Amino acid sequence: MRHSLQLKLLFSFMLVITILIGSVLFGVSILVKEQTLAAKQQELIAKGTDLAGTLQSFHAETGDFADLDLLLANAASYLDSRIWVLDASRRVVNMSGMGMGKGMGRGPGWRMNSGSSPGNFGQMGVGLQSQGGMNTIINELDSVFIDGKTWTKTFNNPYYGEKMLVVAIPITLANGKIGGAVLLHAPVADIDAFMQHIYYYIGGAGILAILIALLIVSRLTRDVVRPLKAMQQTAETMALGDYSALIKVETSDEVGRLGLALNSLARDLAQYIAQLENAEKLRRDFVANVSHELRTPLTIIRGYTEALLDGTVDSPDQTLKYHRQMRDESERLERLIKELLDLSRLQSGRTEPAQDPIPLTAIANSVVNMMNQQAQQKQITLTANTSQHVPDIHGNGDRLTQLVFILLDNAIKYTPSGGTVTVNILQDIKVVILKVTDTGIGIPAEDLPYIWERFYKVDKSHCRADDGTGLGLAIAKQIIDLHQAEAVITSELRLGTTFTIRFPLDTNRDT
Repeated sequence: MRHSLQLKLLFSFMLVITILIGSVLFGVSILVKEQTLAAKQQELIAKGTDLAGTLQSFHAETGDFADLDLLLANAASYLDSRIWVLDASRRVVNMSGMGMGKGMGRGPGWRMNSGSSPGNFGQMGVGLQSQGGMNTIINELDSVFIDGKTWTKTFNNPYYGEKMLVVAIPITLANGKIGGAVLLHAPVADIDAFMQHIYYYIGGAGILAILIALLIVSRLTRDVVRPLKAMQQTAETMALGDYSALIKVETSDEVGRLGLALNSLARDLAQYIAQLENAEKLRRDFVANVSHELRTPLTIIRGYTEALLDGTVDSPDQTLKYHRQMRDESERLERLIKELLDLSRLQSGRTEPAQDPIPLTAIANSVVNMMNQQAQQKQITLTANTSQHVPDIHGNGDRLTQLVFILLDNAIKYTPSGGTVTVNILQDIKVVILKVTDTGIGIPAEDLPYIWERFYKVDKSHCRADDGTGLGLAIAKQIIDLHQAEAVITSELRLGTTFTIRFPLDTNRDT
């Protein structure tokens, strides 16, 4: 399972999705926190500016920043922050919560000078200012007291001992001088608590998103891997020699097209294997037929030769008979070997049709004249119905003569005495038709698909009375293919057979 493609894809996708969702949620949380702090900061600046204006009016009336306890207490409650008031010399002259008992505003740096009272804050401020925590903050206020700018900072406040957002706003007097500053300290704990809830919501949303992504990715990887597994099984089946199993293709994407390609490969391989098996069967049949055709005459020749040599036959008439039989069998062997070589040359493609204009009518008449004697010996009527107006075809004259001779020889051989054999040459649109018709014994319908095969004979016994080699029609078929012609055989038992050959006319040549 650790090598499973589905697990690898699932792990890879989920790793990428988790990193992506985590990065987005982390960025969102930072953005929310920054926006929350920025909003709080802007709120403190706006309200602190109003408070600075109030303190400026108070200073204009009283000349100092004394007696601000009630004002600062109300402002601190309203602003939810702790307020310091500094004079022009950066002394803390007042702060919210002083004189209100233990609680609001008192940090670890707070202490009152001996002899001071809540109403005597000037001496108390000196004591507070002497604390290191307060000085750390006040020493950073140059931009407030020198440039009259607002100053903000978020840090761990050493005076109060907690993380706070501090805003300092200058108090500008009527004469334009900086008469002091007001500092607002807002604890960040509330913001952190708010952000904690945000983190919970974001984390929950992230986990939910990851779970949904897990379901989607799991379904996606399963849909991707399932057809691949089917292809694997089909390939394994094909490796075992079974090409019948096909993949069920349900999509039109790359995986679906791969399935179609594999199905096509399976069908092509099945067809190829069938052709190989058929070729192997033809080879075995060919070897068996050649062996039979060669063995029989050689056995006869050897037997007669031994009979003549050992003196078994001493009669002149019998000796002459044996010699004639040996001559006939030798001629049969010679004819068989010649036709085998001829068929081999045709099948190898070494014989190219000469592109000469050939008058098929003249060839048919010539072959009929040559075979008239053979037909007359069997009392068969051989005729040719031709026309001089039939255009020439382009091809090899010797091969076309051989084709007509083979067809007529077969027709005469299988036509009984008193029958007829007719050759017709005619034109039909863009083809020239050679038709050989006989009134012979006919060919059974189950034998018609195999009539062009080598050594195929309707008479399965290979009777010796038939002096044919069984290669004639195989050679004829090669000649027909050589001239890109089409052949059709029609036959009825005891009524006869018709061979129809259609030769294409070359319309680009003058005939």
